[in-house]
Amino acid sequence: MKTSRSSASRYGVVAAVFCIVAASLVYTSFALAQTKPAWQERWDKVLAAAKKEGTVVVLGPPGDVIRNAMIDGFKKAYPGISIEYSGGRSGEQAVKLSTERDGGIYSADVFLGGPTTANFQLKPMKALDPVRPALILPEAVDTKYWRDNKHEFSDSDGLYDLVFVGQASSPIIYDSRQVKREDVEKVNDLLNPKFKGRIVVNDPMVSGAAVPVFRFIWEMLGPQKATDYYKRLRENAAVVDRDQRRQIEWVAQGKYAILVAPSDGVMAQLLHRGVKFDVLEDFKDIGTYIGASFGTAMLINKAPHPNAATVFLNWLLTKDAQTLWSKAMNHVSRRLDVPTDHLFTYMVPKPGVKYWAGYSEKAQTRTPEEEKILKELFGR
Repeated sequence: MKTSRSSASRYGVVAAVFCIVAASLVYTSFALAQTKPAWQERWDKVLAAAKKEGTVVVLGPPGDVIRNAMIDGFKKAYPGISIEYSGGRSGEQAVKLSTERDGGIYSADVFLGGPTTANFQLKPMKALDPVRPALILPEAVDTKYWRDNKHEFSDSDGLYDLVFVGQASSPIIYDSRQVKREDVEKVNDLLNPKFKGRIVVNDPMVSGAAVPVFRFIWEMLGPQKATDYYKRLRENAAVVDRDQRRQIEWVAQGKYAILVAPSDGVMAQLLHRGVKFDVLEDFKDIGTYIGASFGTAMLINKAPHPNAATVFLNWLLTKDAQTLWSKAMNHVSRRLDVPTDHLFTYMVPKPGVKYWAGYSEKAQTRTPEEEKILKELFGR
């Protein structure tokens, strides 16, 4: 009887311990289920505040295709927040923004545009907030999804202008009815007297594609040779123009044979619409550079909808949004998981090829000597 009672007692103790352990495991599982990751808690708060704001105002590239892609894509992802999208050339958007701010009007939240605009217009007017603190979603934060395993910034501080596009940029386009490829494949070919009056130059004195092209030539040739090159190129040029679409259409129409420094974004959109012209991928002797075109993101400070701006920025950096952007703008995303099969092959950086990073603030900052000669030749 003693043995039986002892065994029963032991069984009772074991059962009690089992119940306690089981209850503890259930409680722990329940508690874990109720605990959200820190990023999720923060995101939920930002998203709730963004829905109360109701709207995000985005200044971005021109064109109905990109406008519709951004509006429709964001609406699908976050139906509780509307998007007001205003498209235009980056430099002109920045001037408008500056005028508004001088008048005490703060209407914009996010700026999507070129790095020259970011670093030489928006940054000097102190209109930007740091981007990194606004990154919340793991898909946006985790650098494993991005080229070189990092978030790239064009500004020297590495704070304000997040580069999400990186593609090999074409230094010129030409009309093959007037020009053979072998006649323009080296940088000095453009100085041939036979091209006098047949070249249009994208104005290097305003923000846009011409800034990195001219800087690239200066860096590759050196100050002395580049100075002479600029002078002779200006002599050959029939016109210096600021309308990026018109320049390309002039070449397509045969009005001019060559365009120096075409806009990547505008050029690719026109190619997809069937406009005919030929693209020189790089100069045979000096190569080409990696550009960002319109593909950089900035947060405007004193924004009327800061939480909605944060939501939009995080969405923009996801695979789905980057794919929408890439297909609408024909840009090469720096996200590694975004497809490139819809793009022209000349845009996609080739593995093992060393490119000059033309989108950085350092790369785009002219020397006083260079600035002086450009003003003399191209200033208005």
